[in-house]
Amino acid sequence: MKKLKILASFLLLFNISNASSDINANSELSHFAGGIMTAGILTYGVDKFYPKYSENRAEIGFWTSSIIIVVESAIEYANDGNGTNQAIDAASHIIGSAIGAYVTNKYILTPVVRKTADGTSVGLQAQGTF
Repeated sequence: MKKLKILASFLLLFNISNASSDINANSELSHFAGGIMTAGILTYGVDKFYPKYSENRAEIGFWTSSIIIVVESAIEYANDGNGTNQAIDAASHIIGSAIGAYVTNKYILTPVVRKTADGTSVGLQAQGTF
């Protein structure tokens, strides 16, 4: 959890404030970082508050974040036009969402027990200081 807080703080302080309506590296980086944060936080939220869905937490985090940006981009397009810019913003966010959900699921949260037709499997996380 500490790693997630540090990552969220870094991304908020250095990238999110650079959002603008132009197509430039700062704008797309801020959408990318926003996707990482949104999907990561949603993935964490599913694991923490809805444990019965924890097996699909990464998918829920990714798809929810992606749907949010698509709806937001559609609203922006309806209000301001400039579909190319909105599409690039959404694509940057969706790529960030995929990475955020994957990293949060695989490396930040504790693995879950998975039941498949082949049997049951569980991941193990060990930590120690040397």
